[in-house]
Amino acid sequence: MEDYEEKKFVAKTENITLGEMLDIWLEEEVKPGTLSTGTLIAYTTTARQIKKHPIGQRKLKSITADHLQEYIDFLSFGGTRPDGTEAQPISKNYMLQFSAVLRGSFRFAVFPKRYITFNPMQYVRMRVKKEEVELFEGNAENETDIPTITHEQYTEITDYLRKKRNPALLPVQIAYYTGLRIGEVCGLAWQDINLEEQYLTVRRSMRYNATRHKMEIGATKRKKIRTVDFCDTLAEILKKARKQQHRERFQCGEMYFRNYYQKVMEKGRTHYDLYSLQSTEEIPDDYEELSFTSNLLSNGAAPKDVQELLGHSDVSTTMNVYAHATREAKRTSARLLDKVVGGN
Repeated sequence: MEDYEEKKFVAKTENITLGEMLDIWLEEEVKPGTLSTGTLIAYTTTARQIKKHPIGQRKLKSITADHLQEYIDFLSFGGTRPDGTEAQPISKNYMLQFSAVLRGSFRFAVFPKRYITFNPMQYVRMRVKKEEVELFEGNAENETDIPTITHEQYTEITDYLRKKRNPALLPVQIAYYTGLRIGEVCGLAWQDINLEEQYLTVRRSMRYNATRHKMEIGATKRKKIRTVDFCDTLAEILKKARKQQHRERFQCGEMYFRNYYQKVMEKGRTHYDLYSLQSTEEIPDDYEELSFTSNLLSNGAAPKDVQELLGHSDVSTTMNVYAHATREAKRTSARLLDKVVGGN
């Protein structure tokens, strides 16, 4: 496999396409680098999208700044794809991702690879469509860029999940009351939760790596451990969930699922793959049982299923506005949620 991968990239410099250059850049510079797993996945996915466009089939030496500007404008403003379908403009954040991949890969193509003598991306600018603004309508003071849901919407979601006995109910409840990203919710363990003091510690995150087709355990987005206080309402939800989980573990016996991780070294990176196995299943020698076997989602929702159901963390209210406040101030802020939802 190693020899095949090396031969796959052997081609005359003048014949290398943009798509082939992106593959080389990912293999030789990005994957052995220090980027987080999440960023690596994002760059790989973005490169795959670029390769699907006709510009990905162009020979690298023939690509000009005009070609790249036309492609960036297509992403920014939308338009007609080669197959005749219409493409919608992508978000600004997604645009920055495409820009980062193209700038980084073309810089790599100039040096150290010397496929081309200059970087045409240096002449490309991100242009966004000017939005129509109503100057005399609405109240700007009440508007926010942070996506949230109302308590009525939250109640509608949780009532639906409860009726369907959907195991995503608990992750939704935690996300709503704490503002955690869904990957952070999936990575919580009971040892991370202090029910007496009513705060939780965010240490890890789980994400599905679409490139490797594996569920992985990793650091949080900013690679920092933080504490988040929660209100009485969530405290009661968590107490009931813990009792229910102990009951299910007793009832299921050997059929109860436990969590394991496997440490995998791959192209200079360490991955921690997550697996859930029943006690009756044969456990491979290189599987380590997690110290947090009482994972919040044990015998419940698979993290990948929860992530697919919820999409982004938009389902959560943003409680992180008080992240840098004092300990007592954060506790007070968390208690305010009880009044919002009609608690005592």
